[in-house]
Amino acid sequence: MIQILKLSLAVVLASSALVANGNQIKMYDVKSGKIEYKIKGSGEIMGQKLQSIGKKRVIFDAYGAKNLTEENKIEKQTIMGEKKVTKTHTMTYMKEGMVYQVDFKAKRIMRMANMSSSMGALFGGQNMKQMGEEMMKKMGGKKTGTDSVLGYTCNVWELMGTKQCIYKGIVLKVETDMMGIKNTEVATKVGFDMTLSKDDFVLPDFPIYNEYGEKLDRSKLTAMDKKAQVEAEATSQQMAELGSMLATVVKNSGLKNGEEPTPQQEDAMKNSMMEAMLPRMKQEMLADEKMMRFGYECLSKANTLKEANICNSKANAMGGEEEEPFDEWSPSTKKEILGFLEQYLNVMIPCVNKAENMKAMRQCMPRE
Repeated sequence: MIQILKLSLAVVLASSALVANGNQIKMYDVKSGKIEYKIKGSGEIMGQKLQSIGKKRVIFDAYGAKNLTEENKIEKQTIMGEKKVTKTHTMTYMKEGMVYQVDFKAKRIMRMANMSSSMGALFGGQNMKQMGEEMMKKMGGKKTGTDSVLGYTCNVWELMGTKQCIYKGIVLKVETDMMGIKNTEVATKVGFDMTLSKDDFVLPDFPIYNEYGEKLDRSKLTAMDKKAQVEAEATSQQMAELGSMLATVVKNSGLKNGEEPTPQQEDAMKNSMMEAMLPRMKQEMLADEKMMRFGYECLSKANTLKEANICNSKANAMGGEEEEPFDEWSPSTKKEILGFLEQYLNVMIPCVNKAENMKAMRQCMPRE
């Protein structure tokens, strides 16, 4: 982590609260399961007749932290006697900190970060089922009774023309009736609390790309996913800490539920939030000192691009965000990097150590 070293207050704030956390987002109150659904829809809107039929399967483990959903659907449209048929085939695999989305037409898979893995910590603790119910209530949803699907008693929730039957966080039946179009999705086969294996979560043999369009090596995905999970757990803990800090700040401000803060109260809350984050910010900056000191000593002796990249690789191995290799190493590059490292080690670190408030912390940051 040597190549991009110029820190700013914004960067420090963005990374200040990342810590590892062993807690796991809990999507459902059931450990594992396999569910098959039948999809059906029909109706007419503005002279257009619509009809749909399909099937869907859901496989989950670890209370939903691993979740594969596959859907096949055929939609028929009839407009002024002309018929149009659309076939869709989708698959999404949520694996803790990552999501894999399969594009069957292009025969490729997109791998990206799973943002929902940190949402629960910020808005509803680690239980996403509870969070979902609270969100439905806020949007005007109501629990209107119970129903039974395949022998499982589920709670019926109604919201904006949609009725859902939910069993321990798992939707077993959905009925919608909007603008003359009726759709249903009903579980036809259910199995819970079973032993699953990696064979239950197999993706098609398509090439896998990241969100930047770079092709990924399938043989390295397991290691990449494990690393992503650690990062997701860290982000989850960060969001939880941030939510806790925010709740404390709002409580101390004296604001009542639904009350709009005055500009003075907003400023006071911002300042209180920043001060609450100060210990974590200091900890993050000081944690990099050992790596930076190694980088300075190693790069001081590097006279070639190869030697500089060896230093960069060794520094990356010490932890932190991994940086790309140097693409150029000249006397001027070396002077610039070493100059920043000297500033960081001899000026910024001592200043951060002494900072007792956010104003003092800002004084430690380099000015452009």
